[in-house]
Amino acid sequence: MKKVLLLLAVLLVILPLSARPKLEFAPRGSIYISSVNFGIGADIIVNPMKNLGFRVNLAELVFGDNTSFSINMMNQFNYTNFDVLYYTDIAGIFSYVDLIFGLFSVTGGTTFAIGGGVGLEKYIGKGNYVFLEPALIFTDSPGTDGDLTFRGSFGMKLGL
Repeated sequence: MKKVLLLLAVLLVILPLSARPKLEFAPRGSIYISSVNFGIGADIIVNPMKNLGFRVNLAELVFGDNTSFSINMMNQFNYTNFDVLYYTDIAGIFSYVDLIFGLFSVTGGTTFAIGGGVGLEKYIGKGNYVFLEPALIFTDSPGTDGDLTFRGSFGMKLGL
C-alpha cells in the first residue's frame, strides 16, 4: 500500500501540465455565506512551478451587512492572506486545489483562518483563464466561537 501511495504522489508531482504564466493578475467577484456578503477584488498569483502557485490578496471591497475595503490585507469577512494553489489536469479543464491560510492581529489577540477549496478554470487563450472556485474557511477569533464561511469566487486570471 505504501508503494502505491508513493507512486501516486510521484505521478502527481511529475505529471506534465501546460505552461502557465509566471505571474497572473486575477480580478474576481465573491460571495461570502455565513451572513450573505458580496465582494469585488483582485489577487496576484505567482507560479514558480508548473503545478504550484501562491496567491495573495491585492485589494477587495466587501459589501452587504457591513461594508469594508482592504488593500493587501484581510477584512472582517475574509481573514485569508495567503493561498497555495496545486494545479492538476482533468479532461482539458485545468483545476486546482486551494489551501487557505491567514493570520490577523488585533489588540485583543490574533485571528486564525484555515480552509480549502477546489477551482475549475478554463483556458481562453494567450495565458488567460476564467475560473470558478468554491471554498470553506474556518476562522477562530479571540473571545468568540469559530466561524465557518463558504466563499464562492469567479473571475479571470490574466497572465502577465
